[in-house]
Parts: sequence; C-alpha cells; structure tokens
Amino acid sequence: MANVIPKQPKKERDQITIKLDRDVLQTLEHYCRYLESSRDYVINQGLAFIFRKDRPFTEWMATQGLAVCTVNGTAREHAVPKPAERKAQPTAAQGRLPIGQ
Repeated sequence: MANVIPKQPKKERDQITIKLDRDVLQTLEHYCRYLESSRDYVINQGLAFIFRKDRPFTEWMATQGLAVCTVNGTAREHAVPKPAERKAQPTAAQGRLPIGQ
C-alpha cells in the first residue's frame, strides 16, 4: 500500500554569505516571523518570484541559451534549445477592418 504522504524530496543547497542593509535585514526578520518561516526559505522564494516575473531578464536568459525555471520553489538554470523559426501568424485584430469603411 502506498504512503498517504510522500517522502519529502531532498534539495541540493549551497551556502552563501551576504550583507544586507540593516533596515532590510530587520524587515526580513519581521517577514520571516510573519510567515513563520526561515530566512533561507523567504529569500529563496523571493528570488524565485523575481526570476519568474522579470520579463526582460527571462528574455535575456533566452538570448544566452538559458532559461530560469522553478521546481518546488527553487530556481534552476538550464540550456534551452533554440526555437525553430516559424511563420508569423496574423492576430485576430490584424484581420479586422475599421467600422465605416
């Protein structure tokens, strides 16, 4: 019989040291208390969010042949195959004529 709750996946993690402005660190501590979560989790989730939402960054990554994806909240970079060039498809708006003509 299968377990109701699957085993927690093990994630690879690397340790870094950073320096933050005091006011940012204080706000981070408050936010961690608010979420009842660790600094590591909050910073990891915040960066993953930024990587997903920053369109110019994701476009730049694509030009480098890389992509940012998130798996279980952790950002990973990997090579992206170049998309095959395809013929531009007209949008619905391009086929419409203005009223009165």
